[in-house]
Amino acid sequence: MENQEKIIITSSQLTERLATLAVKAFFALIPVFIYAVVQIIRFGNQIDYLLLIVGCILSIIGIMGHVIAERTYGVKKQKSYLAMLLIFSGFLPWLFGSYLVFISGFWSLRKLADGFSTLIILKAILFIFLGTVVVSKMHQITEIGRLISKGTFIIEDDNSCEHKTP
Repeated sequence: MENQEKIIITSSQLTERLATLAVKAFFALIPVFIYAVVQIIRFGNQIDYLLLIVGCILSIIGIMGHVIAERTYGVKKQKSYLAMLLIFSGFLPWLFGSYLVFISGFWSLRKLADGFSTLIILKAILFIFLGTVVVSKMHQITEIGRLISKGTFIIEDDNSCEHKTP
């Protein structure tokens, strides 16, 4: 078994780390949302663009729920159905990020068989990048929660912690 040292982190440092990761995931979802809205205005209601809008909204809700669960229920180590629901809401951004990478990203490259277009390649690269950002930030949030529940991160109140380790 690995010998991992315990990391003492204050409550405000934990909140700052989780908020930073969540904001980075939000900023990755904003261009996808704007793209989908513009395409709906241009071409009308199409299922692909509606799925992007709904996916962005549900992903934002899922990220917030997951962060709230890690921040409150993970630190207190309480078990409840609400905590379980909030933790499982973290799957929504992961699924949507995977959709962005594989369907909106890689699968859109099949249009290159009809003819070469730089715009298709740039759009695919953008979706792959943004989807990867969402998935990786959700993974990092989940890892923080795992370290808290495993006992590697020791959370102390801001007032009682004299030794602060980032």
